Amino acid sequence: MAHTGINLENVKYNNRSAILRLLNEQGAMSRKDLAEKLGLTPATVTLICTELIAAGILQEKGELQEGRRAGRRKILVGIDYTCRYVLSICIEATATVVSVSDLKGDDRTERTIKTNPQAEPEEFLKAIANESKVLMWEMGIPREKILGVGVSVPGPVDRKRGISQSAYRVWERPVDVVGELQKYLKYPMVVENNVKAFAEAELVYGVGRKRENLMFLKWGPGVGSAMIIQNAVYESHKSKEGELGHVRVVKDGRRCRCGRYGCLETIASVHAIAERVAAGCTPETMPALYELVAGDVSEIRARNIGWWGQVQDAGMWQAMDEVIESVACTLCHSVTFLAPDAVVVYGDMFQLPHVWERFLQVCRQYDPAYNECYIRKSHLNDSIGHIGPLAVVVNELLLAAGGLPEPPKQAED
Repeated sequence: MAHTGINLENVKYNNRSAILRLLNEQGAMSRKDLAEKLGLTPATVTLICTELIAAGILQEKGELQEGRRAGRRKILVGIDYTCRYVLSICIEATATVVSVSDLKGDDRTERTIKTNPQAEPEEFLKAIANESKVLMWEMGIPREKILGVGVSVPGPVDRKRGISQSAYRVWERPVDVVGELQKYLKYPMVVENNVKAFAEAELVYGVGRKRENLMFLKWGPGVGSAMIIQNAVYESHKSKEGELGHVRVVKDGRRCRCGRYGCLETIASVHAIAERVAAGCTPETMPALYELVAGDVSEIRARNIGWWGQVQDAGMWQAMDEVIESVACTLCHSVTFLAPDAVVVYGDMFQLPHVWERFLQVCRQYDPAYNECYIRKSHLNDSIGHIGPLAVVVNELLLAAGGLPEPPKQAED
């Protein structure tokens, strides 16, 4: 029987990663407390902390206040989230958000550009790269301060290879996102499905730091889902994203963009909802909405649902109740089978009045335990334009790596 020796360098990186993850989850701690929680020797923790402080990743945060006690003082150490910056690129069907921020997203500059599905993907990615370079130049951030670039896109993604298999309503063919962007941006880069990237953000910054198993539902512009199982985002062998939006809910329904028929997305995507409401909008059925659009129902579009979806019109919400019920029931079926610790929902649809209240009502009718304590809105929803791409970079290139990647190569002019 062959025996494999211990790779001490791997042990070192694993220990560094464990320290960084614990500090990210619980905040600043003393070296002694780190050693006790991780089962490491105080000498090992002290050595690693010294290296990480020298690298600028950790910083001393002051003395732990414990009242009167004898012995050596406990000095807290914590992650310096301002030590590096991340370029985040969030590509969605209607708009793309490009931002540069520190490792928590607090010190951030961003701009939104219109997604252009008519352009060739390579040309569109080139335009994004140019916009990114201008943004970093305007912020005056040195190249060595950039940890990496995170990109989130709709649809299935091969993260290891950096390939978007098909970004719904953006491009319909495989695109080498990392390969194209690295022609212009010479940084470490991670690309991920948008829903999985947001789930990773909950692991790094949200409820995932306290819960092992979570389910995510994104509603708007499409319907997407993801799972965290034992503190890791679930990844299938075929690199597919969660398919909750492609569960069949309508017998003999319309053909979905995935090729199946009657999928939840065919009635619950923002485009489908806009079509449904516009088709039923008359002065008699939806008087408030009809007045808002001045009788021009063509103004009821997916891209401006945040405008017309705010109107208080009983007829409009009655027309949407069936859709809300379908989304809620599909989620509840999945939750009953998978039994996650909690469910996190987010997306534009949950920002509309009536949707969240009606959605929770249907969930509670399904099972009284499915209340707002179990099914909760993400507190990261307001950061949806940057938090996913930011998290995948911080998680992969800092926390998992146990330190910083090699300095970036010099970009070509």
